[in-house]
Amino acid sequence: MARAFVYHVAPDPDGWGWVVAAEGYHVHSLPYGTSEEAIEVAEGLARKHPGSTIVVDLQPTTLSAAEIEYQVAA
Repeated sequence: MARAFVYHVAPDPDGWGWVVAAEGYHVHSLPYGTSEEAIEVAEGLARKHPGSTIVVDLQPTTLSAAEIEYQVAA
């Protein structure tokens, strides 16, 4: 059975467009030009993992090094 994820669509922290990231992971996709493109990608990922959800964040997510380390260790 496929694992369910929470996919976040958010502005790229470096200002290059919009990115898709799975909650709990500190890596994200390459930037997409528009939020609509990033949402389409997230929807495709969610279809591959039944039970997944998509959250659109209007602000870039900023994690401290400690938060990233905690999420990776979990």
